Amino acid sequence: MKSVSLLSFILFGLLLVGFSGPKEIGISFYNGKYIDAKKLASESGKTLFIDGYTEWCKPRKQMALTVFTDKELGQYFNTHFVNVKMDMEKTDGMPVSKRYNVNFYPTLLFVKPDGTLIRKEVGFHDKDQLLKLAREIAP
Repeated sequence: MKSVSLLSFILFGLLLVGFSGPKEIGISFYNGKYIDAKKLASESGKTLFIDGYTEWCKPRKQMALTVFTDKELGQYFNTHFVNVKMDMEKTDGMPVSKRYNVNFYPTLLFVKPDGTLIRKEVGFHDKDQLLKLAREIAP
């Protein structure tokens, strides 16, 4: 009897709150070391997308909240790229920053798995600008 009451309570709660299933995500960023992301890109035949940022960069924080969370953008980037976000002032990001001469933030890098730079973009990009750029690099 208790289990039926509990189940009824849970179902009623879901109806009240409006259960919508799992949330759609935007760009899914690889959560590991850069060298491992390069290996993953090589094995999957994808290009690396690097979001080069710093903690104090306000435009990048805005992109993280409003652009990188877009469903359509996420679908395209997650299909065509291995996505990496890197603080260019910290350990893993510092050599990448030096190699690609990153001096302004945010800097968006598109890199082949072997390290060859395909394209470097600086500054805030809205969803449409970023999607257009991605389609030029990985049609």
